Amino acid sequence: MDKKKFLELRQDYKTIIFDYGGIFVDINYEDTVRAFSKLTDKVSVDELYSKHNQIDLFSDLEIGKISADTFCEGIRDILKIQSSNELIKDAWCAMLKDIKAERVEFLKELKETKQVFMLSNINAIHEKFLADYIVRNFDISSFYTYFDHVYFSHHVKMRKPNTEIFAYVLEENKLNPKDVLFLDDSLQHVEGARKLGINAIHLENAITFIC
Repeated sequence: MDKKKFLELRQDYKTIIFDYGGIFVDINYEDTVRAFSKLTDKVSVDELYSKHNQIDLFSDLEIGKISADTFCEGIRDILKIQSSNELIKDAWCAMLKDIKAERVEFLKELKETKQVFMLSNINAIHEKFLADYIVRNFDISSFYTYFDHVYFSHHVKMRKPNTEIFAYVLEENKLNPKDVLFLDDSLQHVEGARKLGINAIHLENAITFIC
C-alpha cells in the first residue's frame, strides 16, 4: 500500500493503531540470527527465532514473564555459550536498524486529525535500545508522545496475535472495532485483529505507506 492509498483509507476511521517494528522501525531479523550464530557453533539459531516463529524464551521476554537477565541466561544455556549479557543484548538488538525522520513528521501530521495508538510485541531490551536511539537521533523528548496511547506487550503482559490484547485496547478506550484501522507487517497479527472486527491491513512492504 502506497502513501496515497493510505491517506484515502484513513478518512474512514477515527482511530489508527500501528505496529512499531517494520512500520516505523526498519527491521532485519536475519541480522539477529547472524549475530547469535557468531556466538555459537553448536546450535542452529534460525530454528530458534524468526519473524514468524520463536521458542518460548523470546515470547516470555515479550510479555514480561522473565527479566532481561533471565533471558540472557536462557540464551547462554540454549546456545551453549559463555558470552556476557551485553554481547547477548547486542546480538538481540542487531535486527533494529533505523527510524527515518520522515516517519516522525508523518506521525505528527496524522495525530492532528486522528487518534493514534501504537501496539507492539516489544520487549524491555528492545524498548531501551530504541529509546536511546530516539534520544540520539531526534530533537524530541520522546517519540512516543506523538501517540495518544502506547501499548507494549511486556507492560500489559499480553502479545499479538492473541485476541485478548486487541480486546484490551478496545475496551480500555471504549472503541468500536468498525472505527479502528490496524496496520502491521505480520500477517498473523493482522488475522488476530480481524477476529474482533477490526479492519486490519497487512503491510508486506510496510514502510512504503509513509515514504
